[in-house]
Amino acid sequence: MLVFAVFGLMAVHNQQLAVNDPEHTYFNKISRTIRILLNSPKDELEEHLVGKGVSCEGSKELYNRVARATVVIFADQSLGAGVFIGPKLIATANHVVDGDRILVVLPQVEGDSLAHPGLVFRVASVERVDAIDLAFIKTEEEYPHWLPLYNGGELDPELLVVGHPNRKFYSLQKARIRLQEVIRSSDYIYFDDREIFFGNSGGAIVQCQGELVGIVSMMANYNNSNHKRGIGINSKAIADFVDKMKMAS
Repeated sequence: MLVFAVFGLMAVHNQQLAVNDPEHTYFNKISRTIRILLNSPKDELEEHLVGKGVSCEGSKELYNRVARATVVIFADQSLGAGVFIGPKLIATANHVVDGDRILVVLPQVEGDSLAHPGLVFRVASVERVDAIDLAFIKTEEEYPHWLPLYNGGELDPELLVVGHPNRKFYSLQKARIRLQEVIRSSDYIYFDDREIFFGNSGGAIVQCQGELVGIVSMMANYNNSNHKRGIGINSKAIADFVDKMKMAS
């Protein structure tokens, strides 16, 4: 009876982790440990990439490129991320900029470890899209690191997601695209990633070539770790609204 009680408590705790701290569920920790033992990473960043099973060629350079373009966004009612898609233009989720006071924090990228929040960057204006969970931030000054939008052609099903959960560090997750054909006919991108959690909203979804295929919007079936599915705003929709709202940067 004691054994069953212990396993029951572990199952409940694991389900709580799946919601609040999905990187540290028992399954994910065991999987990461096995990958790391088999591949012997050389530094902290490589340990994260190997542990998460990111298989993109040049994955360290890819992460650093995406992290440099990803900002932390603080608002009155929310916290999330955003991505530079031009020298003075950031794309993010509409619910991330819920408030009148918006603060953008640039990344501090160190090369061999996860990026950390750095300096505050001045905001010029915020434009919200009413139809979908999308918004744009214009900055007062130009920023040299931004990501090109995916604009069609062959799409790698393997994805890298970079966000900013828990206000402490930039995260990276491996994801896999679902329902690829939906990108061509809707504003959304669907992806599998059981580790996306609060603070990733507005974060970058990129393919291995470094193109931005979307930004994180929300999770479906959030409380069920076996059926979680990420939903993002895809690059086609982002480009269309940039053009409609005449915000090219």
